[in-house]
Amino acid sequence: MSKRKNPNKTIGFIGLGLMGQAFSKNLIADGHRLVGTDVLSGAMRKFRRLGGEALESPRAVAEAADIVFISVPNSKISLQTARGKDGYLACAPESAPDVVLDTTTSDPEDSKKHAELCRKRGVPYLDASVSGNSDHVTNREGLFLVGGNRKAYDKVAPLLETMLSDQVYCGPSGSGAKMKVVVNYMTSMGRCVIAEGLRLGMRSGFGKDFLFDTLKRSRAGDSSGFHGHGGIMVRGRYRRPRSTLNVIRKDIGLGLRLARRYGAVTPVGNACAPLYREGARAGNGELDSAAVYLSYLDRENKK
Repeated sequence: MSKRKNPNKTIGFIGLGLMGQAFSKNLIADGHRLVGTDVLSGAMRKFRRLGGEALESPRAVAEAADIVFISVPNSKISLQTARGKDGYLACAPESAPDVVLDTTTSDPEDSKKHAELCRKRGVPYLDASVSGNSDHVTNREGLFLVGGNRKAYDKVAPLLETMLSDQVYCGPSGSGAKMKVVVNYMTSMGRCVIAEGLRLGMRSGFGKDFLFDTLKRSRAGDSSGFHGHGGIMVRGRYRRPRSTLNVIRKDIGLGLRLARRYGAVTPVGNACAPLYREGARAGNGELDSAAVYLSYLDRENKK
């Protein structure tokens, strides 16, 4: 059935990784028709099992959907989903989606380029970054950080309200992506603070369970970040990632790049970034991002 003859909105996802799958599952549960595509056949199979319709390309998704979400590993890949004969902007004007929302954690300059590509084709584009991981999305918790045309945002705000617990319109194109870079830069450093505090406590003689429980009851550990990431570090359970170490390695890099662009000083970020690079080189890149803790262990073992 043509999407224009269907009274219900069809929602498309380009990228069916942890975030795309989490969003799709909830939207299907809400009664929406979902179409999607991914370069990985395994992700497409999971999407079908959720009840989604797997399609062969971003173009096919755009032609079938009224609203398209992009959720891919980085903004260079996101730009590529728009280009070429199979890109979503190759669709005929009469079958173009009403709006494209890019949830990818992006370089803000790439988001601006993406918005301009869409503007030339008459397709509204919003950078709609997400503060939260796939577990948060599954529980409909988190924050949309949106940049782009205000009228386009106002039209999709009711849908976004059903998907996450909060949303903020940040300004023109690139603003949502820029705010997300700041948020993720802070949380990437926060994981290192947690790991370093735990190692200090354990090296000074406290048992890990006693230490973790005491810190949770203190001002230092009174946060969901400490409870979540600290718990993974103490238990050593990294193999069911909510966000991977490689993703956070990318995020801290985006933060440092943004700082250089605007002349901000970054002594803490400069100290944390190598710990993520070391973790990736050690083979921990696809583990949960809390595995930055293992970089501390590796450094201790090399002393």
